Amino acid sequence: MELFRHVMRGLTWTALIGVALARTGLHRPRADISACKLAANNDVYLSAGFGYELNCAPSTGTLNAFMFFVDFSDQAATETPQSLHDFFLPAAAEWYGTSSYGALNLNVTADTSRFYRMPVTAASYGWDRGLSYETHQKYIQDALDAYGKTIPATDVLYVVPTENAKAISFSPTFMGDVETRAGVYVAKKSVTFGLDAYTTWKYLVLNHETGHTMCLPDYYPFNGSATGLFIGGWDLMGLISGPSPDYFAWDKWRLGWLSDDQIECVSGAGSSTHTLTPLEKTGGPKAVVIKHNSTNVLVAELRTADSLDAASCSTGVLLYTVSTATATGEGPVRVLDTTPSSGGCAGDKLNDAPLSLKGTSSYTVPQWGVKVTVVKESSDGVDIKVEVS
Repeated sequence: MELFRHVMRGLTWTALIGVALARTGLHRPRADISACKLAANNDVYLSAGFGYELNCAPSTGTLNAFMFFVDFSDQAATETPQSLHDFFLPAAAEWYGTSSYGALNLNVTADTSRFYRMPVTAASYGWDRGLSYETHQKYIQDALDAYGKTIPATDVLYVVPTENAKAISFSPTFMGDVETRAGVYVAKKSVTFGLDAYTTWKYLVLNHETGHTMCLPDYYPFNGSATGLFIGGWDLMGLISGPSPDYFAWDKWRLGWLSDDQIECVSGAGSSTHTLTPLEKTGGPKAVVIKHNSTNVLVAELRTADSLDAASCSTGVLLYTVSTATATGEGPVRVLDTTPSSGGCAGDKLNDAPLSLKGTSSYTVPQWGVKVTVVKESSDGVDIKVEVS
């Protein structure tokens, strides 16, 4: 009998703990974090999953880069190399320091002694959208020939033209290994800047293009639709000049800027509550990842008008889907518009997409069986309820 009473007391205590956990929201259908780390598909170009392989530049520790400056016989420099160096740096490096919470140091060595004259005119490169791999490679190798000096192997090569080079109209990233014509290895990737840096995107184009060297995809559409079609202005891998340019929590996790213990994973049916702290601030839980299947997840993160996102026109819990089976430029990340009738803000309908107790506080993801509700807000963060059916 005494053994029976002891067992019953234990069962009663266990039951009471279960009730208490359920009431406080701590009884959660969480999965092992690995369940939400969707693997990249290396057959999908710049797949937005974990472990994509393309000789990517390092995203933690130090990313080393070398920068030099070029001009052309038909579009000669009238400024100084130092002025162009200062256009990009140290602002771009500081941006990475902030976005990565100190995890990434962009270390750029630059030769600002002079402009190196390219062997042919700027106009002769036919620089326009759809620039071929071969033409881009020729430009880089022409620049290396013009430089004429040995560059110690580095992670990224930055080739910066004079701002007078109107024919070099935009700033693409060369995603292959960079070698001289003699076959000498120079860098994992190269960014060749263009006129759009000076006229439109400013130094942030360096952060966008260097994101590609770390194998991040483009989040704007390649089909000519509006730049903000998929994500509005929520990440500079989409609209560089958007009001909320900080990288998504999903990518910060993939890059190693967020640790596993800052992510909460849900992979099964049930109801759970979670706390989120602002993405823009160091420390604390940053994202809830809800697994849909082996190639798709829903992510919830808290965005505020602070730090790199100081220009945000709307704040709250941002929801977006990630597909590892969708290539760069085709919408691998898509922000969910929880306020579709609002008209948006700052020039895009998705810029006021977040959930908030001040507006729309709950959203059900069509065909996913997932409902996310903001239940509490404070200056330190938010609590959300996730229901998966």
